[in-house]
Amino acid sequence: MVRKIASHGMTVFLILAALFVISPVIIVTVMSFGEGIQPYIDFYVWKPTYLHALSNSIIIALSASLGTVVISVMAAYVFAKVKFRGRDLLFYLYIIVMMMPFQVTLLPQYIVSKQFSIYDTRFTLILPGIFAPFAAFLLTQVMKSVPDELIEAARLDTGSTWRILTHIIVPTIRPGIICAWVLVFTEQWNSVAEPLILMETRELYPLAVMLNEISAGDVLGFAATVAFILAPLLMFAYFESEIMEGLGDYRLK
Repeated sequence: MVRKIASHGMTVFLILAALFVISPVIIVTVMSFGEGIQPYIDFYVWKPTYLHALSNSIIIALSASLGTVVISVMAAYVFAKVKFRGRDLLFYLYIIVMMMPFQVTLLPQYIVSKQFSIYDTRFTLILPGIFAPFAAFLLTQVMKSVPDELIEAARLDTGSTWRILTHIIVPTIRPGIICAWVLVFTEQWNSVAEPLILMETRELYPLAVMLNEISAGDVLGFAATVAFILAPLLMFAYFESEIMEGLGDYRLK
């Protein structure tokens, strides 16, 4: 009897905790319908300021996340399967850079963007995102699960490392690649500090920055917030199994 009561109590507690966590999303969604569907009509048709910022977010996050996956797959193959002097040291440097607070790298990014004349453009966010170390670190751990025997057998059939990478390794570690892509996309999607430091033109701001201007009665802003939440939410829902499998491979290393 006591065990049953404890079980029901824990269930109620978990439900209340889940409601508390998602309560901001529920409140924003309800407030976005304060004037019916008009805020969403304004968002998509009549007042495109937030919609333009949403397109900036999509361009920046998608370009950076796809680029970093391409670079990281090749880097992970080298770190996991190619033996050379200084490999472990180079990988540890990746880890050190990954563990640094992003505020530490903001000033170097600002200086480099000025030197390369990409300051106040989308590239000032896309290029650093492409070469971010997290995806390479994660995919290196996933790549280690690929048997060396499989790679050696493929090498006997073809001497092309590129064909081995694209036809053997990439399909084998597909869940890990999708996991890395979704996580990097979400990180870029939620970025606020970098655009504020590396951009001046308001028309180039992503939606994450524009949401800071929402006031208490701005139903259009609440509609924009709902649209902002949907993209990563749908990605996590659609790729849930790949994300869990990719993170599972990472935990096993």
